[in-house]
Amino acid sequence: MERTLAGMLFLVAAVAFSIAGGAWWMQRVAFTPDDTRDSAAAILKEPDIRQEINTVISGVQAPSLGVNAPELSTFLEDQVLSTRAGAAVMGPLVKQIHNKIIGNRDDDIVVTGTEMIDIVRDQRAAEVKSVVIPIPVIGTLKTTRTTIHWLIPIAFGIGVIAMLLGIATRPERRDVLRGLGEFFMAMACSMLVFGYLIPVQLLPAIDNGVWIKAIPRLAMRTVPFVLGSAAVFGLCGAALILASMSGGKRRQFSTPLAVSRYRGDDAGWS
Repeated sequence: MERTLAGMLFLVAAVAFSIAGGAWWMQRVAFTPDDTRDSAAAILKEPDIRQEINTVISGVQAPSLGVNAPELSTFLEDQVLSTRAGAAVMGPLVKQIHNKIIGNRDDDIVVTGTEMIDIVRDQRAAEVKSVVIPIPVIGTLKTTRTTIHWLIPIAFGIGVIAMLLGIATRPERRDVLRGLGEFFMAMACSMLVFGYLIPVQLLPAIDNGVWIKAIPRLAMRTVPFVLGSAAVFGLCGAALILASMSGGKRRQFSTPLAVSRYRGDDAGWS
């Protein structure tokens, strides 16, 4: 089907809006730290992250609690770091870790003795000096966070401009239907790219460090929703595009019908 100027502008708007929507979803899921139990549990599902936290805490706290480090390490692994109840306790600390690795903060992460009581479940932990958890700012994540922060408003603005220009050209019905269909198709692709491919596959491939593994764990929580929404967007988009193609072939209701007139003086009736 030949594409009109309105159709081209609607295509640009569809792609721009879909990029803004996908980037917003990725920002919300993987780059917005919180101290909820669900987020902490998702990050703590990564064994290497649990090991890093466990090693620091057990190494500092074991002597003051009168136990050996392996014994405390086993307790932390089985009773705190790998349980949902423990995730609720670890929520504030995990939020600080998340903020640090994506570049929202540059200062050290310090856990005081009072905060350590809930983690090791022993009042004697308050007597120990504060623990500094050595966590770096991950350049890959900081760059990604900054990029999507600017990508969202820029892509959305381009989408608005293209859509308004398309409307100004007084588009036909098929152009509108096709534009909506292309938007839904683009959203399906965008959800897969920003909701799965970038956070789960691309970022860990660029940087294979321990702490970057928190991002795939956060993204994996929403993979069922991402796949389901992509399927719905794809089906809706395909249906609208097909409707625009079939609609373009229909005769308009205002088109007069060719009707033969019977003439009384026709030789066939004489």
